[in-house]
Amino acid sequence: MEGLKIAIASDWFYPKVGGIESHIDELARNLLHRGHNPYVITHDYRYMRPYVDSFPYPVIRFSGTVYFRKYHVSTGVEQVWRINEFYKREGFDITHVHSIYSPLAIATSAVSRGLRHIPVVATNHSFYGASRYFDVIFGSILRKNLDKIDTFVAVSSPVARDTRELLGKNLKDRHVLVLPNGIDVEKWRPPEPEERERARKHLGLKDEIVILYLGRMTERKQAHRIPFMLREALEISGIPRRKVRLIMVGSGPMKSVLEKNLRTTGIGDITDLYGFMERGRLLPLYWASDIVLMPGILEAFPVVGLEAMATGRMVIGRNESGLSDMVVNGVTGLLATSEGEMAKSIAWALTNPELVRVMGEEGRKVVEEKFSWDVILSRLLEIYRFTLELRDNVDRRYAFYKLVRGLK
Repeated sequence: MEGLKIAIASDWFYPKVGGIESHIDELARNLLHRGHNPYVITHDYRYMRPYVDSFPYPVIRFSGTVYFRKYHVSTGVEQVWRINEFYKREGFDITHVHSIYSPLAIATSAVSRGLRHIPVVATNHSFYGASRYFDVIFGSILRKNLDKIDTFVAVSSPVARDTRELLGKNLKDRHVLVLPNGIDVEKWRPPEPEERERARKHLGLKDEIVILYLGRMTERKQAHRIPFMLREALEISGIPRRKVRLIMVGSGPMKSVLEKNLRTTGIGDITDLYGFMERGRLLPLYWASDIVLMPGILEAFPVVGLEAMATGRMVIGRNESGLSDMVVNGVTGLLATSEGEMAKSIAWALTNPELVRVMGEEGRKVVEEKFSWDVILSRLLEIYRFTLELRDNVDRRYAFYKLVRGLK
C-alpha cells in the first residue's frame, strides 16, 4: 500500500503508562518503518508536567476545557474546534482512534468523518462493563456518538462480542473485526542459557521453580487470590514450599488484601513482592521465571500473556478472557474456569517441568506466526484499505468479502 498519512487519536498516551499507550507508540513506530506517516493526537496531561515528547513521529496535544484527572481524559468545544482546524491543514488519508470510551477519540472521529469526510477505524481495547443504570444514562449517548466510525476493530474475540452487544442495532451494516495487539518478537524473546542464569542469580534464585505474576492489584485481576491457589497447588502436588518461588510485581487497591492473604496462607515466606515496574525492566523477570500466572477474569487482551509466550514461558490463566485468543489450552498453556482449576493447573505444572518447557517453546512459535508486528501490521493495513474502499463507494459486502479473504 502506498504511504498513508494517518491520524492516531486517543486520550491515553504517554506520559501516562499503560497498555493502550505502549500499543499506540509501537503502532506508530511500525507504521513509520513501513513508509507511512503517522501523527498521534492526544491531550496535554497538564497534571503530569514537565515531560518531554521525543518520538520519531509527530505528537500533537490539544488541551480541553474539562479535564477529568482521575480518568486521564479531557474534552471541550475549543478542543474540538482546534482539532478540526488541524485536520484542515494536514489532509489525512485515514483516522485510527483507540478506545471507543475515549472522549478525545470520539470527538476526533466526529471531526474526521463528520466534517472532513476522512474515514475512521476504531480499535476497542476493553470491555464496556457498565451497570444497567449507567447504561440507561450513558449508553445511548455513547452509541450515538460512535455513528461516525466506519470500521470497528476489537483486540480479542470476547471484546468483539462485547462491542457488538454494546452497539446493537446501531452497528447497522458496519463490521467488528478481531485484530490483536502486536509484539516485537526480537525484543521479547526467550533467553540464552547464560542470560537466564544471570537473571535468576540477580534475584537470588537457585533451583526453585519460579512462578511470576505481573499486573495491577485490582479485584478484576484476582492477584490477591494467588496465595490461596498456590497453597492448594502445593498440597495437591506434594512439592515442598522451599522448591517454589513466587514473584509478584504491581500495585493497586487490592495490594493490602494480597499482603494479608500472603501472611494468612504462609505463602509470603516464599514470595518476593515488588511495586510497579516500567515495562523496560520486565524482560529479565520473564527470563528468570518458569510459569506466568494470569488469574484475571475480564482481561480484554492481556499483553502480559503475549510477552510471556514471546519469551518462551508457559501461561496459566482463566478461560473467560482474551487470553483464550492466544493460549492453546494444553499446548501453549493451561486455561481454567475456576479458582480450583487454577490450583490444579499450577499443581500439574509444578510436577511436569519438562512439559512446561515444551509448552513455552510452542507458545513462542504461536507468537511468531500470529502476533509479531509484521503479521499484525499487514492485517491492519488491509483493514485500512477496506475502510478506504468504503469511502470510495465500493459495495460494502464485496469489500468485506475481500477483507476476510485477505485476512485468512
